[in-house]
Amino acid sequence: MTLNTVKLIAIDMDGTLLNAAHEITPFTAQTLKKAVEAGIYIVLATGRGMTSIRPYEQQLQLQQPIIAANGADIYYEANIEGIKNYIAFDDVQRIFEVINRINIPFWGFTDQGEFADRELSEEEQMKCLKIGVQSENEQLLKSFYEEAQFFENIELTTSGITNYEMNKKGISKAFGLSELCKQLQIPLENTMCFGDSGNDIQMFKVAGFPVAMGNAIEELKEIAQKTALHHDDEGVAKAIQHLVLNKI
Repeated sequence: MTLNTVKLIAIDMDGTLLNAAHEITPFTAQTLKKAVEAGIYIVLATGRGMTSIRPYEQQLQLQQPIIAANGADIYYEANIEGIKNYIAFDDVQRIFEVINRINIPFWGFTDQGEFADRELSEEEQMKCLKIGVQSENEQLLKSFYEEAQFFENIELTTSGITNYEMNKKGISKAFGLSELCKQLQIPLENTMCFGDSGNDIQMFKVAGFPVAMGNAIEELKEIAQKTALHHDDEGVAKAIQHLVLNKI
C-alpha cells in the first residue's frame, strides 16, 4: 500500500488518541477534521462502550463510523447502529461464576450502557457486549486468567497490565475493521490503524499500515510498519499529518 491511497484510519483511544489527561487536543481534533475533509474515514476503534465514547464523538463532530467494545458494537455512522455481537448467555454466567468466586472487580457494557461491580439482571446478561475485570492485585488477575483462558467461546485480551477483557469468540477490533470495510467497500490494504496495547494486536494484523504509539507494548511495535510519537506528544495527529495529509 502507498500512503496516498489510505481511505480509512482506525484509531484506538486510551493511550493512543487521548493524552494522559484523557483529552483530545485542539491540534489533534483539527488534524482529524482535515483528514475527513480529504475524504478519509476516521474511525474510533476502542474497547470503550458508546456511553464513554459519546463525549469525544460530540467534541470531534465528524459523523464517522465507530468500532466500540473491541468490535462487539459497530456503528456505520456516529448515530447509525450496524452490528452488535453479544456474549452468549451461558458464557456470561460462566464468566460471572468465576468473577464472584474469586471476588475480582468487574465492569462491562450491555445494550443499556455500562455496569461495574453490581449484579446484572437476566435481561442485561442476554445483551452483554463485553465484560472486563480489573485489579492491581497481580495474584488475583493470575487466578482469573488461569480459568478464563479455557473459556472456549470467549475472546480474551487486555488493554493494560491490570485488566482482562472478554468478548464473544472471534470478536475483536480486527473483526470490527473488516466488517466496516465490507460495508464501506474499502479494501483492508487501504487502511491505517493506530494503537498501543494488547487489544490492538489483531487489528494490526489486518490493517494495511499499522502504526504503534511510542508508548505501545513491544509486541505491537514489532508488527507495526511505523512507530509514532508518544500519545502525550500528539503522536497520532503528527503521524497523520506527516504520513498521509502531506502525501495528498
